[in-house]
Amino acid sequence: MELNNTSVIVNKEDKDMAYVTPSGGLNLRKAVKPGSVIKVLRKGAEVDILEEQTWLKVRTKRGDVGYVSADFIDQDPIEAEVSSSDSQPEQPEEKCDIQRYQNTRFIGKTLYADTDFWPCLDRLNQYATACEVSIYVTSSAREPGKTVSGNIVKPASRSNHLIGHAIDMNLQSASGFFNSRKLKKSQFNRLPKEIKQFINLVRDDQEMRWGGDFRNEDPVHIDDSFNVRYPDLWDKKLLSRK
Repeated sequence: MELNNTSVIVNKEDKDMAYVTPSGGLNLRKAVKPGSVIKVLRKGAEVDILEEQTWLKVRTKRGDVGYVSADFIDQDPIEAEVSSSDSQPEQPEEKCDIQRYQNTRFIGKTLYADTDFWPCLDRLNQYATACEVSIYVTSSAREPGKTVSGNIVKPASRSNHLIGHAIDMNLQSASGFFNSRKLKKSQFNRLPKEIKQFINLVRDDQEMRWGGDFRNEDPVHIDDSFNVRYPDLWDKKLLSRK
């Protein structure tokens, strides 16, 4: 199921409408616990209440039907942290602002990224939470002109790592630890469900790319395709780091 950074607005019929309240989001499940997670609903997301018990049966605007805990649904609108799906994204800054990023599902090496990349990292954390996966960071922002050692794939000359818009990672779950060898695209169908779900959420994201889909495969890489979407701004960001 698609999970994105916009509000979830519902189709209004004759049912009661309500709103997601937790700031960390709320899992939408296929069945009453322990049903598998369909997606994470953001704070302020609107849903139609289809059944009302300890668990609520709800439907999102996209037509996803599932169950959420009644304790985290409110029938009063939530204004904070809700953005319109029709709103235009903010234009990225011309300068890099590389800062340390931390969140609940990121482990491993310290993660440094341009603050323009942080919304993607927030979504990665949501995806990992929904799939019960940890993201073991092995590389993030890199210094321009500095030699990189230990890479699985030769670094690209216009790598998004140079402007802090990419990470290299392994994945960890209850099923084990998954490195570049295990994450190869040729091994995808052999991966456990939660790892495949996480990768597919990245693939379905409107901005992010999984390196396993690259022509020169790099299955531990995730970026926001900034060098493709904003080539001129990429140059300016790189120049700001020199």
